[in-house]
Amino acid sequence: MSETDEEGSYFLRYQGAPGTAPGSYKVGVSLYTTPEGRVMSLGARDALTTPPGFEQAFERLPVRYSDFGQTDLTVEVTDRGGTFDFDLEGPLLDPPTAEESGESAEEPEAGAAEESAGPESSDGEPAAEEAPADAP
Repeated sequence: MSETDEEGSYFLRYQGAPGTAPGSYKVGVSLYTTPEGRVMSLGARDALTTPPGFEQAFERLPVRYSDFGQTDLTVEVTDRGGTFDFDLEGPLLDPPTAEESGESAEEPEAGAAEESAGPESSDGEPAAEEAPADAP
């Protein structure tokens, strides 16, 4: 797994070294954000405690890119490695409505405190994930 930088570049690491093992891989690309647009980095997603805003965060990319079970994105990595670019098409998904997310459209009462567990998540970019092509 890797995260992109501000220019959309990413670098994989395998067993502590740059790159990855040769083979066929399925590729998933994810952009998970809060309703305000704050990107939830891989660190925030993998945290032991839930970062503020994570409960309302959602996937902005269609499942054809973000779901390993549905993605058609693949790459063949040779012994020489290489650069692999993925052209994603289509608009970002809109945030779910209150009805779609199962939440009430009511506003919290004045003075109600919002629970927070954990540090603020880092500002990341869309995450690029790889799994072996023969993985479940």
